[in-house]
Amino acid sequence: MDIRGLGYIGITADDIEAWRPYGEMLGAMVSDDRVGLRMRFDERPYRVVVGEGPGGLAFAGWELPHSDALESAVAELTAAGITIDRGSVDECEHRQVRGLVRATDPGGFTLELFHGPILDHRLFVSPTGISGFTTGAHGMGHIVLGTPALEASVDFYTNVLGFRVSDYWRPGDDDVVFLRCNRRHHSLALVPASEPALYHFMVEARTLDDVGHTLDRHIDAGTPISMTLGKHTNDHMVSFYSHSPSGFDVEFGCGGLLVDDATWTVTQITKPSSWGHRSPSP
Repeated sequence: MDIRGLGYIGITADDIEAWRPYGEMLGAMVSDDRVGLRMRFDERPYRVVVGEGPGGLAFAGWELPHSDALESAVAELTAAGITIDRGSVDECEHRQVRGLVRATDPGGFTLELFHGPILDHRLFVSPTGISGFTTGAHGMGHIVLGTPALEASVDFYTNVLGFRVSDYWRPGDDDVVFLRCNRRHHSLALVPASEPALYHFMVEARTLDDVGHTLDRHIDAGTPISMTLGKHTNDHMVSFYSHSPSGFDVEFGCGGLLVDDATWTVTQITKPSSWGHRSPSP
């Protein structure tokens, strides 16, 4: 399957409006949507949609290059016994794509495979002066999902959807599995959990100054910091984590590793960060 990247996500919140200042603090252009809010990080009309709900992941949109690739994906999903639902004209219009299908992964998460993002060609201008975000061929960033069906989910994403394992981390009895679908070290990580949960999503700014200024804005606004500035061992991202209005975290970083498939070797890391990423002092 020819998945090119994480195109967009839909998230939920009890207080949708709390995401407006939070999203702007991240450097996103935030606008109204018929179900809530949209957050824009680049030339796409949106990368994140916020709707009403208990706080979590409503759907993840994975991008394919064209309609033929989407139809091939439908055939592969059907052959694997996966039930699909085709997006209606209205749903495609809302997502601003030319076509999409919907399925559910073994952990219970809704995923959308889509093609043909519809651009409005408005210039991206960050309200906080962020120089820009690393998206394009690498997708919008990554998501980390807690899943009650780890083994089945890894099998689904690798053997059905065509993701590749980048590496593993085993903090306990089970693996955390980092998966890629382009050169970004991981667009998806799967963590064993008793119930489905979005642990965090990540957006990658272009410069360390962007990260530093954004961290300062969080501190000045009194936004809870979940993990301090640090550098990850596997994807080399220099980042911090903050507590979002939905209850899960958002990772904001820069300098993520790009994988060369021809030379990459899968390894197991023994700690997640080279330095930093500590819980703030009480």
